[in-house]
Amino acid sequence: MRVGPGPLSGRFPGIPLQIAVAYAAVGFSLYFSIGVVARFGLGLTPLIFLAAGLLLVLATLTYVEGGAMFAERGGSSSFARHAFNELVSFIAGWAILIDYIIVISFAAISVAHYLGPIWGGFTHGWVEIAVVAAVIAFGAAINVGGFTRYVRQRPLIVLALADVVLQIAVIVTGLMVVFHPDRLTAHVDLFTSPSARHLLEALAVATLAFAGIEAASDLAPDFSWRRRDLRTVVTGSAIALPLIYAGMAAIALMAVPVIPGPNGPHTELGGQFIEEPVLGVVMSYEPGWLSTVLQVGVVAIAPVVLTWAATTSMLGLSRHVYVLATNRQVPSWLGRLGSRSTPYIAIAVAAVVAFALAIPTDVRLLAEIYAFGATLAIAIAHLSIVRLRWTQPDRERPYRIPFEIKVAGRRLPLPALLGALLMSLLWLAVVVFHARARWVGGGWMLFGIVAYVVYRGFVERTSLTKRVSVPEEALRKEVREAEYGNILVPIFGSELDDDIISTAGRLADAADEPGEERPRLEVIYVVEQPLTVPIDAPPPKERLEAAEAALRRAREVGEEYESVEVATDLVPARALGAGIVEEARRRDVELIVMGGEPPSRVRGGPVLGGVRGSRPPEVGEVTEYVLNKAPCRVLLTAPPAG
Repeated sequence: MRVGPGPLSGRFPGIPLQIAVAYAAVGFSLYFSIGVVARFGLGLTPLIFLAAGLLLVLATLTYVEGGAMFAERGGSSSFARHAFNELVSFIAGWAILIDYIIVISFAAISVAHYLGPIWGGFTHGWVEIAVVAAVIAFGAAINVGGFTRYVRQRPLIVLALADVVLQIAVIVTGLMVVFHPDRLTAHVDLFTSPSARHLLEALAVATLAFAGIEAASDLAPDFSWRRRDLRTVVTGSAIALPLIYAGMAAIALMAVPVIPGPNGPHTELGGQFIEEPVLGVVMSYEPGWLSTVLQVGVVAIAPVVLTWAATTSMLGLSRHVYVLATNRQVPSWLGRLGSRSTPYIAIAVAAVVAFALAIPTDVRLLAEIYAFGATLAIAIAHLSIVRLRWTQPDRERPYRIPFEIKVAGRRLPLPALLGALLMSLLWLAVVVFHARARWVGGGWMLFGIVAYVVYRGFVERTSLTKRVSVPEEALRKEVREAEYGNILVPIFGSELDDDIISTAGRLADAADEPGEERPRLEVIYVVEQPLTVPIDAPPPKERLEAAEAALRRAREVGEEYESVEVATDLVPARALGAGIVEEARRRDVELIVMGGEPPSRVRGGPVLGGVRGSRPPEVGEVTEYVLNKAPCRVLLTAPPAG
């Protein structure tokens, strides 16, 4: 999330609308979460949702601080990357991935059931599956085609407002026609009905209320907020979220109350209306005309909101997979970009998996798996923010979580500490009490971690914990005509090497035509040999190991461009610049691509004793020598400021 002047800060009509949009980003989950939570929580469901709303507020504070600090996609995975390492980042990212898929499946199933008043056939059989498939296919097509970027903000703001207005209307109307507080406690016997175990299960499953927080975080870099508005938006959302969640749950349990049954107390919110609880609530209102009016509103708004939620989750998933691919946490082919700059393979695979999970239409199983992933990912997010406060206390934070405590001179955010503890306990509750989620979620995580270790450790032969990234262009599908056929790329073992190689790869990436000679990258590492040793003497062991590691890494990055041949070589020379120029002549290259090294601290040319005129800040002695003596063109990749 960028903080400062930007496109949205000028176009948002005001703080109330910003709060409404922020709420709608996660509030859509009420359309399918109340039923599964009420199945466990019974009459205490409103309190459970109030607690879940407060947990969501803690998570929102954490995500806002992290998002404002890094302004990059990835949510808790990104926070963990900066706070811990790539392995922890992958664990969070892989847990987020299954949650994205679950939201898509859940929303698609709910769309079919919210269309029930139009025709009962939508809610069962092959028609229900067809609707589910259509929703998922629509979300995939919109994202593969890159059409989400063309959706104007005003219709989305109108949809968000309509969503919030509808939910408030259901609550207000319920207060007038079904306000019977005694129904909430009529069958409550604390720690017996519901039991302590069911309360924990209900609170864990209530993390469905968090659906959308990762997608919102992944979309955050697209938005700009005025710094003075950010705290107000967060505060407003923190008040609105728990109140609307708890209010809707209370009205729902008064409209469709808990009743005794042969297997104990139950509510039809967790039975007949488990897929469309809000519709079940308004269908219970009297008089009939009022119920009909609200049903029309629900049928008109809920399917649209849920379809857009599935589409947004697909967009968040695609961007999330792209981030994992660029950081080499999943294979590059999975994040491959198409002609519309969308990771079409990831979207297609996610659509298939989401449809497969939706076919049984078992929303209880989906809710339990979601809780497994959400509690784990959000616990890691909280821990990451706490660790960043400890390891990087002086880092600029456009937004800081309030209510801090001092520990050894560090100001740690109490809400993040509390959130980490509570989410960790809820994750343990899911693992202990939900066997299906334990096996499915645990199997998903085990598969992901094993695949990560194999991919990073044996295929890529790189560190499991250090960050290794590839450029966006290496994930693009299209192939451009070659501009140069033979390019010399000197590297120095610096952080800029990846950028230099990727720049050369883009220039050499040839059109795939029969008979065309593959372009070649000649990657060299020049080792400067002093005059006191022969030119061909073996370099020191440390220098040799560093050079070999840099060349090995350069080959990995260069081979991301499938049409480019990569050759690496260790070149001894008396001077770096002279060695580069001599190799360019000997190899008869068409272009030299190199990075600008830090210049000498002596500036000003003759004024300060320099022999030549003053140089640009990105040009040092080696670069200047190559620019003056090279037998071909030189493309300089300057390091970023700072």
